[in-house]
Amino acid sequence: MTTGPEAPLAPGRCMALLRSVPTGRLVYTDGALPAVHPVTFAAPNGEIVVPTGDDGWFERFDGRLLAFHAEQLEAPTRSGWSVVAIGRARLARGTDGLRGFDGAGGLPWGIGTEDPLLVIDVEHISGRRATLPWWPGERG
Repeated sequence: MTTGPEAPLAPGRCMALLRSVPTGRLVYTDGALPAVHPVTFAAPNGEIVVPTGDDGWFERFDGRLLAFHAEQLEAPTRSGWSVVAIGRARLARGTDGLRGFDGAGGLPWGIGTEDPLLVIDVEHISGRRATLPWWPGERG
């Protein structure tokens, strides 16, 4: 799928890249089938934090192993990066127990300190720089 330099990214760089985009995808299994759900998130200090908006749908992930994917690809150059993180999910309320948010800064979404969050404690993270090939005759 990719050509050109596919440089692996260091874990710290992967987390920094995650912090540069506002949306990503939860990757999980649903009845033994793979499933993907787009979400808004923040990625402080080894955690991926997803606001759930009191949606009970997210409760199914408490204690489960999840994958999380985000990417950024620039259309004109067809180059960018892709990061996948894996970790166990837990439910939290507000910033208590979160490593990356201080009490003064609050949460990035303007939600209350008691609003529910899904937190993925990142156990493994990997990423790559990627350049997608052009199809014959596609360049304009």
